[in-house]
Amino acid sequence: MTVDASGPFPVHAFTPRLRALGALLHVVALGTLSYSTALLFKDVLAGTQTLLPEPLAAGLVVGAALPLIALRLLRLGTKATVTVRTEGLLLTQAGGAHFEIPFEALESIQPWRLPIPGPGLTLRLRTGRAFEQSLEVQAPMRLLAALGTWGEARIDPRVRYAQARSEKWRRRWYDQALKYGLVPGVLAGIFFRAHQYISFGGPFGELQMYGWTAYLTSYVRIWLPVFLALLLFGCFWRAFAEAFCFSAAWLGPSWARNVRIGAEWTCRALYYVALPAFLVARLLG
Repeated sequence: MTVDASGPFPVHAFTPRLRALGALLHVVALGTLSYSTALLFKDVLAGTQTLLPEPLAAGLVVGAALPLIALRLLRLGTKATVTVRTEGLLLTQAGGAHFEIPFEALESIQPWRLPIPGPGLTLRLRTGRAFEQSLEVQAPMRLLAALGTWGEARIDPRVRYAQARSEKWRRRWYDQALKYGLVPGVLAGIFFRAHQYISFGGPFGELQMYGWTAYLTSYVRIWLPVFLALLLFGCFWRAFAEAFCFSAAWLGPSWARNVRIGAEWTCRALYYVALPAFLVARLLG
């Protein structure tokens, strides 16, 4: 058996109850985003504005942001590492607990049927039961490759999908700042400036008449619907991209990688070009 010396491998070790909790939080967040996106598209297609920004924002905070924060905290509490040894696996949890799983006790290593709350692996024992700790692994290919003949699951489409996603969709702080800070801020600034000229005759008319509080409040009232529209449109296209990438992973490794690259660039083009252009067209129309 070939062992990758670059281990140990970072994982999240979930008991069945913790994984069920994580899956519930994940599903609630995705369900809230999907429902809110459907309402937004209903308004766009009908040319109405029944979905008010403030209630929408409150619903997203309660139904999506808080569950995602709870899921992040759950992942922090389940951090662990897996070390591949000649005789078996060593699972080390953040609290210092160690579990040794000899290869002779293993029957198979299987990917999770559904990648919720993320992609993961189940260790099947020769007793017929699964090892109590299921392993969430964002990039499972290296770990499975280190397992050699025990890593046959690396040919599974779900593993190919997870690996391609981890390599081509890495969120860095400046990506988040650009996507959720700069882009909606600039677009809102354009709309805000137009509003100031139309309503007060100049870019600082409201400031001179009513002061900073009223001026900044007006900007926030314009920024909020722009931010929410970008967020939900981005979620809409992301859902399509992930479904397409998951389907492509069943066709082979090259499909998983190449389709993922194309999907990521398409999502960027839609978010940074098509969506702002649509919003500006709505303003000018």
